Amino acid sequence: MKDLVLDAASASTPLRISGRSTWIDAGRPVNATRIASLAAHSGVVDYVPGDLTITVKSGTTLGEIERITGEHSQWLPLDPFGSRDGTIGATIATGSFGPLAHSFGRARDLVLGLEFVTGEGKTVRGGGRVVKNVAGFDLVRLMTGSWGTLGIITEATLRLYALPLSPITVSLGASDSATALSQRITSILAAPGIPFAVELVDANTASMIGLSSKQQILVKIGGNAAAIEAQRAAMDALGGARDIDPKAWEQLREIEDRLSNDGVAPIVMRISTLPQKLPHLWSSIRSVLGDASGAALHATPSLGVMRCILPSSTDLQTIERMVSSVPEATVIFERLPHDAWALLSPTVVADRLAQRVKRAFDPSNILNPGILGAVT
Repeated sequence: MKDLVLDAASASTPLRISGRSTWIDAGRPVNATRIASLAAHSGVVDYVPGDLTITVKSGTTLGEIERITGEHSQWLPLDPFGSRDGTIGATIATGSFGPLAHSFGRARDLVLGLEFVTGEGKTVRGGGRVVKNVAGFDLVRLMTGSWGTLGIITEATLRLYALPLSPITVSLGASDSATALSQRITSILAAPGIPFAVELVDANTASMIGLSSKQQILVKIGGNAAAIEAQRAAMDALGGARDIDPKAWEQLREIEDRLSNDGVAPIVMRISTLPQKLPHLWSSIRSVLGDASGAALHATPSLGVMRCILPSSTDLQTIERMVSSVPEATVIFERLPHDAWALLSPTVVADRLAQRVKRAFDPSNILNPGILGAVT
């Protein structure tokens, strides 16, 4: 990879960084004619189960990590949306996460160390292979979510956890009223114990993942037998809790594929606010979309993060109304039609600090140029 970057830099040839290209259409269009694929750069570099850490090459898939760690009754509690065929390098580069972030944190919280190649062909290591490593500038967090614009991740050291024995999932009803929904969420989050995941889904999403077609809150409970029993009792005390098939989580991870139309990916946007404001944000977005939009909505209340998956035919005026209805929230587009980026989200790196960081790591601007916007 280092030689490829050096060659590209000398020829001023932009590179499109990819893992297994399962999410290659996400982000702004990249103006590059050459692909730097890490699909074949896979495998375990170091794994000592007693340390609860594993170091893998960046092209290793999430499914492979799950298989290897599972043999030692361990797991990486990172469930980004999409299939298990996605690579760990792409997951870290895009900062992707899923419902398990409620309890275990996001990608940046589970990555202990990284190796990457900068746009100048320099190999850099950040973090380490131990849990306590905070010396110097935190390059790991800088690289996480940088979308390959600062360096090509080649290796990652990850924090593991003991594999839970028999987690269960329950569903609780959720009112359409923002006030009642807020009270329901507060009572769930305040209940004894910390569930693995708490996810709010709208009626359309619930139907698409095999549940009854109504708005509801999914709660994944894990731990030892005593912890599961106590948390289940706490959910029962709230009223209306019922067991559901845990496969619903896997269906939720792959929900974008269900909204694809003849190979055209849906529009995906992520909206963030303060956790206590999430119910009102949810209500505002639902009000704009109405009941006939065909959209799928879900949210992690404890993080204040809501995802909207919209049919590719959704008009830009509707998206603009959604954005304007939540002026205090942060909106991040994951997938948009090619021509819509310039209108809805031309750049996220217009500030001087972001521009200077980009130039420090990739002075020739050859790594995924344009994916975060124009660099001037």
